[in-house]
Formats: sequence, C-alpha cells, structure tokens
Amino acid sequence: MPTIKKLRVEIQLIQMKRLLLNDALPNEVRSGCCGEEVFEALLHQMRGICCGGYDGEALSNLMERISGMLSILGSEQALPPN
Repeated sequence: MPTIKKLRVEIQLIQMKRLLLNDALPNEVRSGCCGEEVFEALLHQMRGICCGGYDGEALSNLMERISGMLSILGSEQALPPN
C-alpha cells in the first residue's frame, strides 16, 4: 500500500477513535452502528490490506466505510444534548 494512502487511513481511524472516546457521544451510537466492535473490525480490515498485499478496491471500500462512520459520529457530536 502506498505510504500516503496508509497514512490517510490511519489518520481517519485516529479521528474515529477520538470521536468514540468523547463522553458526549450517545450510548446508542457508541454501542450500535459506530461502536468499538465496528472500529476494531475496520482496524482489522486495514491490517489485512497492509499485510495481504495492496488491493485498491479493498482500500477504497475501507476508506468509504471509515468516511461514513466519521460522518455519523461527527453529526452526533454536533447534536445538542437532550
């Protein structure tokens, strides 16, 4: 995998982890579609791509999934507390 793409994915995963650690994030989001298990699966997928040979389609899929998660988590962060 090209270094720049690897760094881009790592930065997105770090952003995602930072958002997951925010106490203001609702429990439904933290334990649901954007929970730690999903984060770990994405991290595992990234490691597989890095170790198993570069696959452009798999990387694009991973980056789309991470981007979607960041959008969800970012919008949840922007919501005012109830």
